[in-house]
This record gives sequence, structure tokens and C-alpha cells, in this order.
Amino acid sequence: MRFLDIAVASGYAAVCLSLVVVMNPVAPRESAAVAATQSRPDSAIAAYVEHVGLPFLTKSSAPAICASVADSSNATLVLDVLVQGADCGQLASRPTPLASSSLTLSLPGRVVVVEAWLVRR
Repeated sequence: MRFLDIAVASGYAAVCLSLVVVMNPVAPRESAAVAATQSRPDSAIAAYVEHVGLPFLTKSSAPAICASVADSSNATLVLDVLVQGADCGQLASRPTPLASSSLTLSLPGRVVVVEAWLVRR
């Protein structure tokens, strides 16, 4: 009889512990913070492409595109562009990002990849 009581109590404890883990209020806040962090690089890429426009990325030289992306970067949000696989070379090394994003554009005559990293400085 004692064995059965211990088994039932252990099962009840396991169910209660599982409910505490599932109903943890911290988990939704953490996932919201991760989503907010990821949205910054995504928004930066969209804003950059909207600012310079697809015609600029299609017809401009690689140095002109690199200059425009350098103007769009700041201390915490780093942007880079690869034109036909060649990057701008302005980064000594790739940063360790809190979040990152990239967008590949298949434009007439070239492929342009816009990358963004959210970094802590």
C-alpha cells in the first residue's frame, strides 16, 4: 500500500511540475524579446532597400553601393552588401551578432545580397 501511495504522489508531483514549466510567465516575455531583437535587422534591410531603391541597386557600381551601405550603418546596426558575391570589404571581421538577417535580390545582370547584424558595442 505504501508503494502505491508513493507512486501516486510522484505522479502528481510530475504533473504539477509540468504545469509550472508550461505556464511559466517568463517564457512568453523572452520570446517577445527575441522577436523584437530580430525585427531590427529585418527592418533595417527593408528601410535600406526602400531608401536607395531597386534601380540604384541594379544600375550603380559596387563602390557606390558600398558607400551607401556604409552611410546607413551605425554603431549597433551593421549593414553590408555583396554584389555578385564580392563584399564591400569595410568589415575587418564579421561581428558576433545579437541578431542577423539577409535579403538576396536577383536583379537584372547581378545578384545583390544585403546583410544586417545587430551588435553590442
